[in-house]
This record gives sequence, C-alpha cells and structure tokens, in this order.
Amino acid sequence: MKILISSLTYPLRNGVTVSIDATVDGLIAKGDKVLVVAPRYKKIKHRPEHRPVPSSAVARAIGSLIGKEERTFGITASYYIEKIAKEFKPDIYWLHTLTWGPNAFELHMLRSDKPKVLTYHTLVEEYGRMYGGKIGAALMRRRSKSVANKMDVIITPSKVIGEKLRKYGVTKPTYAIPTGINIVKKYFTKEELCAKFNIPPNSKILLFVGRVCKEKNIDALLKIMKKIKEKDNNIFLLIIGPGDVEKFSALAKEMDVADRIIFTGSLPAEETHKIYGGSDVFTFSSKSETQGLVIGEAMMAGIPVVAFDSQIQPEIYPKNLALVVKDVSEFSNAVFNILEDHEKREKMTKDAKRFVLENFSREAMTRKQRELFLKVYNKSKI
Repeated sequence: MKILISSLTYPLRNGVTVSIDATVDGLIAKGDKVLVVAPRYKKIKHRPEHRPVPSSAVARAIGSLIGKEERTFGITASYYIEKIAKEFKPDIYWLHTLTWGPNAFELHMLRSDKPKVLTYHTLVEEYGRMYGGKIGAALMRRRSKSVANKMDVIITPSKVIGEKLRKYGVTKPTYAIPTGINIVKKYFTKEELCAKFNIPPNSKILLFVGRVCKEKNIDALLKIMKKIKEKDNNIFLLIIGPGDVEKFSALAKEMDVADRIIFTGSLPAEETHKIYGGSDVFTFSSKSETQGLVIGEAMMAGIPVVAFDSQIQPEIYPKNLALVVKDVSEFSNAVFNILEDHEKREKMTKDAKRFVLENFSREAMTRKQRELFLKVYNKSKI
C-alpha cells in the first residue's frame, strides 16, 4: 500500500511526531510505502519519507511573537501537495491534525476519491475551552464532528476518545489503536543525571516530559513544587520539552521555586528516553490528553507515575499502576508517599511495566494499523 500522511506539527518534538515516526517505521518494515507531508520548519527533512512544503509566513511570525513553534501550510502549499500526490499516487490519505479550520492537505484529501483516515490525537474541545471558553469548546466539538464524518474511519489513541466522538455526533467507524511504546536499551543512572543537570548528589528527581504550555497544566506543576519545597528542599523537578519556557521560568521565579526546577527545553528523543531511568518519579499534569504516551514511557523505564485524574486514566494508567490524584495537595502528598514507600514503589513499577508490554507494543500497533488500512483499501475497490 501507498499511504500519504500529513501533520501540521511534524517533525516537532511531540506525541504526534513520535506516533507518526513509529508508524512509518512499522509500515516500511512490512513493505508499504509512506510519505509525510508537513509545513516546512527549520529542518528541511526529518527523515527520507518527509516532504516539507511551504509554511505560512504570517502564522510563523505570529507564532514567534507568542512563543509557539506550530505552523500551518502557506498559500503555495496546495501546489506542492498536489504535485506530491500526483507523483506518489497514494492508496490512502491519512490526516493527523485537526484545528480550527481546514488546511491545504485536508482540502486536497477531501477532493480525492481515495480512502480517508483521521487519527484524532488531540482533544481539541479542551483547547477550544482554554482559549475561547464555552463558545470555543462548542466550535471544536462541531469541527470534530464535521471532519470525522467526512472520513472513512477514525483512529483514536484510546477507547474513551472514540466514545467522546460518538457523543459529538460522529457516525463513522472508530478504532482505538494506541501508539506503541519504544523500548530503551540503556537509561541514564541517577548519578549520570545529577551530573548532567548539575543537581546535588543524593537529591530526588521528579520528571515531566512534554510541551511547556498552558494546555499541559504546567502552572499546576509549579504549585506542586512550591508545596514540595516547603516540606523537603532536596527534591528537584526536570521539565523536558519545548514551548513557553521563558514564561514559565519567570513564573517559577515569582513562586520562589526556580532553584528547584530545571527547564531543559527540547532535547533529542534518544536522550529524553534515557532520562526517564535516572528519575525517581514521573509527574503527569495534563488533563486533556488522548493517550499520554509519556506515561507508558515512564512505566517502561520502571519509575512510578503520579498523575491527575483524567478521562484516559482507566485505560492508560489504572489506579493500581499509578498514583491518581485530584488536586495539587493530593499530588504533592502522593509524591512524598511513593518516595518513602519502597515496597509499594517496587510492586507498582513492576506491574506497570508488564502492563505496557502487554498492551502498548509497537508490533501490535503496526499490525492493527495495517489490518485497518487493508480493510478500507479493499472496500474502496468493490
């Protein structure tokens, strides 16, 4: 099969890029041909299958002013997308980004008579609510329904998101196919991590991996660290990821926790994966995720997870495999609890790693994706 993929945020360091790269690797290994179309960022090509096309200069300028890296397609992008599609002759179109309005790739695929697949990575209703209140949330629910019902099938990272789409009024078939978790052969040790980030030896290290932005609830992490610092001055928080680093660094200073929080910015994926192993606790603050891929990565590394309750919790981090909390006070208490209770920590991390291996392997992801693609492809030939 020939599959033409598109994402507006590829190849930025985020869960969508991780998912697409894992997918491309798996499909190519099975003999399929894949291309990924995206707006042009600093990197000309992220991998041989990457096809960057012109991005919007206006969106780029606005984004730089507000500290956002995300871009959209430029005015001439349609020409290049048409050209790529004409030469590649895809059997299936696969959209990985749903935003406020249609983009050039989305419009192109909707004009095609080929099978169309959408992966609903982001709970855009919550993003709409953050930036536009109830009206923003309603608009994104309507937009989700409109786009999804123009597809042949929709892939969701978890079953609960498929159920939410049904409530929106989506009638097309949905399939839950989680992104497979990468297996890391060697992690950093605690000593290596302390040396790397100039953290005093014998300190405890909390870890957050993800975009540094409002949507990831970084404000709550800073409040949690304030409570933790009041009780224990030997606990540090590593925040790894791109985004509004300056904004939240300034907020950390205002809250008098800057000396206990290290913002690393974006790091290479291989390096980030190694950091999990040298950490003591993984902290997950977001409440708007569709999968929470970083939770599985932490579980694979054998470190305990403390996370806010969310709609994906039962599927992704069951309560026997993570400490699930409702507010900032519970969160800080849970951190202290798991740092002190070595027996609970050992059992939880062992069971969690087994859970990830059984439910989120990359082999299972590729198998399910190919089965679905073959199904829609064969149906289109009838």
